[in-house]
Amino acid sequence: MQRSVWMAALVWQQSQRTGTMGNKIADIAVIGFNHKTAPVEKRECFSVQNGLLADLYCRFREQGIDEAVYVATCNRVETYIASRTIKKDIEKVAAIYESISGMPYDDFSDHLYMKTSRDAAQHLLTVVSSLDSMVLGENEIVGQMKEAFTCAVNNKSAGPMLNKLFHQAFRTAKQVKTETDISRNPLSVAYIAADLARKLFADFQSRSALLIGAGEMGELILKYFTRYEIGRVIISNRSLCNSERIAEGINRRAEIIALEDIPGAAVDVDIVITSVTAPHYMVTAEQVGSIMEIRQGRPLFFIDIAVPRNVDPGVTSVPGVHLYNIDSLQEIADDNLKSRIKAVELAREFIEANVDEFIEWFQGLAVAPAIVSIQSTFEDIRSRELARFRRKKMKHLSEKDFALIEELTRQIMTKSLHNPIMNLKRHHRSARDDHAKKEHLHLQTKFIEKLFKSNEDA
Repeated sequence: MQRSVWMAALVWQQSQRTGTMGNKIADIAVIGFNHKTAPVEKRECFSVQNGLLADLYCRFREQGIDEAVYVATCNRVETYIASRTIKKDIEKVAAIYESISGMPYDDFSDHLYMKTSRDAAQHLLTVVSSLDSMVLGENEIVGQMKEAFTCAVNNKSAGPMLNKLFHQAFRTAKQVKTETDISRNPLSVAYIAADLARKLFADFQSRSALLIGAGEMGELILKYFTRYEIGRVIISNRSLCNSERIAEGINRRAEIIALEDIPGAAVDVDIVITSVTAPHYMVTAEQVGSIMEIRQGRPLFFIDIAVPRNVDPGVTSVPGVHLYNIDSLQEIADDNLKSRIKAVELAREFIEANVDEFIEWFQGLAVAPAIVSIQSTFEDIRSRELARFRRKKMKHLSEKDFALIEELTRQIMTKSLHNPIMNLKRHHRSARDDHAKKEHLHLQTKFIEKLFKSNEDA
């Protein structure tokens, strides 16, 4: 039996034990928002903090959604699902979004995209390969998607369908990274933010900055600021240990302060960059108003790359304050896209080929039980009849000669079944996204499966 058939059969058997897919045709979908469809003030409303993700996955299970992976980055909030009742479960995810955001569906539906089947698979592979990122070719997205997938696995929410899909996506991303120039001299959100800060001042080396956040983004920005030889840099973070760690490894001249000391530090600096995961604003308009009074109108620039946002957008009403958020970086990212068009075209070819591979596997799930049933029935007949014939007619044959006859009968069986099995697969591939046709073929396949079951299995 071909390896792909065995793999499909194994997944099918696992799904029968776990309840995933069951007797109906399963499908996949993605429901979400990104930087192209929703501004940051909308996206942040659907972002779930890490400490609450276990509760979110409990809700997916309570709603009867077979498999789910929730993703939240600075540029997107998405939920990938695999389900026997895909339309109903898309509605359930939308209802969960209502609950998370506190908004009625009509208030965010225009920003929401929903993709199913091939379109959903293509979307994921495009996302993980960084072709759907604000910054084309950025490296952070693969790690973010792996982290989201691992969280789903740990919460027992990623079953065989999404496991296969996400690993296909990770392989595709690796191929795109190694076989195209899309990640050559890669940009990132952190790079664009640091570069924007540098371009705000002709005398950057004499300026000072306050970094709020010592995570991955904060660490990268500190590297760029150090490379650009900024005059002074201050780091503030919940964990002083993290601040000290990145300062020790990158810039030992960096000053470390506690979060409560941020207002005082902001009085003296020229730029504040924030990248903290927090459910509330770290910097309020009231605080900034007080700071600007002390600064006596000296301009202060905020670059907020966090989602949810760290800086109250109301700070722009304070004279002398300039605010850039994650969406403000889009123009710089667009220039990056223009320089990488050829790499994008090649990357899309890799993505399409990998989507084809996944879809072929995906459609094979529907026919795997029937193929296993047919092959098992014929193999049972072949081995039983050959054993009977050997007892009666071929006792004189050596083990070597009998092995040759056994191999011959196996090849005859395999070649006899080849065309029927290929035709069965071809019929299912022809269904594509025609749900009615898929249902009809599903019933035919179930009939074939039952037709070839042995009496013991029936």
